[in-house]
This record gives sequence, structure tokens and C-alpha cells, in this order.
Amino acid sequence: MGNTSARGARRLLLTEALADIVLQEGLDALSLRPAAARLGTSDRMLLYYFGTKAALMDDVLGCVSDRFTDYLARSSRGIRIAPHNMVGHTTALMATPEAKPFVELWFEIAARAARGDTVYAAAATRIAETWNDWIVSTVRFPAGVSSRNAAAMMLAIVNGIALLDSTAPSVAAAARSRVQTVAA
Repeated sequence: MGNTSARGARRLLLTEALADIVLQEGLDALSLRPAAARLGTSDRMLLYYFGTKAALMDDVLGCVSDRFTDYLARSSRGIRIAPHNMVGHTTALMATPEAKPFVELWFEIAARAARGDTVYAAAATRIAETWNDWIVSTVRFPAGVSSRNAAAMMLAIVNGIALLDSTAPSVAAAARSRVQTVAA
């Protein structure tokens, strides 16, 4: 293995390890010195592998997004879902213990993006687009429906219910119940 590919392999291993840390502890765990110490290296070595903290963040958040997309894909098992069942299906997925770290991290990213942090704004856009693409590929939309627009509406509802799950569970339960009643 050449020096470039060895460096790339090490960067990938570091990205995976940092993704594990951020999913357990949140975005603040990605401060360079503490993160490097947790990995048994130095902040300078992290910068050697990633170049900049922004590149490190981009790789880690991309890795987390890919993991969540894989979880969503596994959960739908290639089955095309009717549009009226998608919101209930997805809100149920987002409420599982396996999804909880991803959902919590998503809210952290979204909050920082809303405050104008450009690194997180780019990540939030990429993640939302990825989830929107997953909905488009998973739902069996009828002819004549703009699948991207319908998927975006579904994603907005799912995110709203997921946010309520973490802040007002009884309101989230009522919303989830209403969505499931409408879908029935």
C-alpha cells in the first residue's frame, strides 16, 4: 500500500471513530484536542490527515449521514411504501433506540446551521437532501405527483414530529396518532 493510500485508509479509520464519538456525545466532542486525545493521537495529526477542521467535520458528518441512510434503507428492506404510510413509517423509525443518536445529532446540526454556521449549514443541506432522496426512492408516488416536493413535505412533517418527541412527547404522540389515523 502506497503512502497516499495508507494515509487515506488511516483517515477513513479516524473518520469512523470520530463518527462513533459524535453519535455518543454530540458535536462538542469534535473539539480537536479532546477528540484527538480520545483517539490516542494529537490534534496536529488529525490536521495532518484531514487538512482542516472543516474537512474533518465534513467527513465525520458525511459518515454519520451515510450510516443513517443505511439504517433507513435496511429498515425499508427495498419495499416501496404507499405515500399515505410514509410519514407514520418514518416517524416510527426515527423513534427507535437505534435512530435516537442520529436524530439528536441532526437537531444539533440544524440548530447550528440556523445560527449561520456555514460548516453546519452545508452539512444540514446535504443531510436533508439525502433523506429527501431516500423518501423519493422509497415511496411509490402516483403518476403526476412531484415526488421531490411531496418527499420534502413528508420530511418536514417527520422532522417536526421527531423534534416534538424530544421536547414534548405527548404532543408528538398525538401527532403520530393523527398521522397514523389519516393513513389508515
